[in-house]
Amino acid sequence: MSKESYYFSHDYGSRNDPKLVKVLMKLGQEGKGVYWDLIEMLYEQSGYLMLSDCDSYAFALRTDEACITRLVQEFGLFENDGERFWSKSVLSRMDKRDVKSQKAKQNALKRWNKTDSNANAVQKNANAMQSHSEPNALKEKKGKEIKRKEEEIDKEEITIDDSDSSNSDQDIPRPNAWGLYSSMDDLRTVLLSQKSWQSDFGISLGIQKPDDVPKWIEKFFTFCKGTGKIHEKQSDAKSHFHSWTRRQMELGKTVNDESVSKPNIVDDANPPDIPGTKNEERIGKWMWLNNGWRDTTTFAEHRKQHYGIK
Repeated sequence: MSKESYYFSHDYGSRNDPKLVKVLMKLGQEGKGVYWDLIEMLYEQSGYLMLSDCDSYAFALRTDEACITRLVQEFGLFENDGERFWSKSVLSRMDKRDVKSQKAKQNALKRWNKTDSNANAVQKNANAMQSHSEPNALKEKKGKEIKRKEEEIDKEEITIDDSDSSNSDQDIPRPNAWGLYSSMDDLRTVLLSQKSWQSDFGISLGIQKPDDVPKWIEKFFTFCKGTGKIHEKQSDAKSHFHSWTRRQMELGKTVNDESVSKPNIVDDANPPDIPGTKNEERIGKWMWLNNGWRDTTTFAEHRKQHYGIK
């Protein structure tokens, strides 16, 4: 079995990906688990699975075929040509690993071949009795060297970010060995550089203009600076940014407003006097959410659709 069948890199902040958030909303934890099972199967099958075999995959994963069909077609997680489906990120990671692995092998072999060519001829003759064992020892040593190089490749691949950027790699701050950034300014630069993630983020919140997302990023980091909030991990900053922006939109704020709002419970315009008996109960325009009455007229359009509000 190939090395990829045992291991593939997994971004520990992937749970905050807007596409997976939608999967969680629509299909629950089961849908997210089935998604990662399909990713494993793609690695096992050289990056491609057949659409006609979705019923077999469903049986193997103990789920229904409709769940797999929706994962493949609805959330932008996979590509298909009507016959097969695949993941761009899986193919990209497999290609990068193959290229780096081949390069490491070539470099290791060149280094050892050079050592062989420079060996002293007299010493080779003196050691003729060991001619049978030495090639095996050298082969084993080369194998260990190649294995060490491949392990270094695996470690390096964990830090690969599939998000594209408008700046060169040298201009983008990198985290330390623990995935931590040295400052909020570094995190701000990283988020501003990830155009693909910004596009998915905007879609998840129903932001109409893609150019508004960088403006929201600037406002978010200004808010964090003013309140003394500090993040060190990219995943934590993205999660906080998502919830913060969503709340601003629920409160009717736009990216061009000079000030931002803190998440306070709406208590004007005569909300009901008694609390609801269960979460998401509605009385008129009010809905009981997160231990308080919320004015549904301030909800963003996608949030109204989620709760069935017209």
